[in-house]
Amino acid sequence: MSLDPLRVMVVDDTVTYRRILSDVIEGLGDAEVVATAPQGRLALARLEQGPVDLVLLDLEMPEMDGLETLSHIRRLYPDISVVMISGQNARAAEATIQALAQGALDFVRKPEGNDPEASRRELKETLKPLLRHVRMRHNLRAEAPAPSSSTPKVTATPPPAPAPPRLAATAHTAPLPLRFEVLGVGVSTGGPNALGEFIPGLPADFPLPILLVQHMPAGFTASLAEHLDKRSKLEVCEASEGETIRSGRVYIAPGGRHMVVRRRPATDTEPEALIVGLNENPPENSCRPSVDVLFRSIAAQFDGGMLSVIMTGMGNDGREGVRAMKRRGCYCLSQGADSCVVYGMPLAVDEAGLSDERVPLAALGYRVNQLASRGRRHGE
Repeated sequence: MSLDPLRVMVVDDTVTYRRILSDVIEGLGDAEVVATAPQGRLALARLEQGPVDLVLLDLEMPEMDGLETLSHIRRLYPDISVVMISGQNARAAEATIQALAQGALDFVRKPEGNDPEASRRELKETLKPLLRHVRMRHNLRAEAPAPSSSTPKVTATPPPAPAPPRLAATAHTAPLPLRFEVLGVGVSTGGPNALGEFIPGLPADFPLPILLVQHMPAGFTASLAEHLDKRSKLEVCEASEGETIRSGRVYIAPGGRHMVVRRRPATDTEPEALIVGLNENPPENSCRPSVDVLFRSIAAQFDGGMLSVIMTGMGNDGREGVRAMKRRGCYCLSQGADSCVVYGMPLAVDEAGLSDERVPLAALGYRVNQLASRGRRHGE
């Protein structure tokens, strides 16, 4: 039996761009544009009239902008997936990070240039996996059993005091290193929200450098780093070419560039040090920055003592990088399926037998800090 097409609403104040998006969606199959709107208030009015599965929502609109419209959609229609349509300037990047923190599934950038056909091709490649994922989420909700009318009502009580989380280890758990020296993190779809819980949960005396790839285009990772830095006890930065890698700092790979770890030889004035390298080599796994590229470079510079974390995201970027790190002595945590927006990257690592522990997002910071503190005396 064929499934009904995914119902999509396009909200953008530009007639031309509404038309381009609608054409791309209709051309992908398994989806139909059931409504369009030029601004937020009209979009909310249309949502009252009938079901919609996905809203493509422009950030910059008159009367009611994308952030305000998103907040209403999340409150009134929590089952509707929202993908933001973003510009490519710094203000749009900052607003996009805010939208992701408010619960938007992901974002697409408006293509640059005046070639409508090139814009359609770019949007098609971006939207195709997103629509496939929204379809999967929609199907899972549709198949979930309805709650029983006989389910007893639960009276709210104050939550108990927090306890150390229970952590599930896989059957292939590796021996724990006596001491960790570096943490590598890979994340994609759903990442800004997940990182907003994970990174601020780490203490100010966290003893490892954190090298992090979040799949994002150029211009957006700087806003993400600034957003996390304001909320975290650790210093969070967009990584720069040649800067020294220091413990207790988070380095985010710049959008559009691969990040690697290099070794700077000692000189008469400076000791040997590990530094950040950036390059524009071809994408891997259709990604630049790529988790695999970063993780391979970590494996090349560290002889054991490596900790890796693979978080929510589509695809399998990170799997082969974890494999390379494992050959040199790595312990791997993967985010548990139930707490992932997209259980893709962690699933690839889990299915390959490379994950040593599957950890829910709420417990991830606790567990990472617990592991990072191994073999260290207080104050060391």
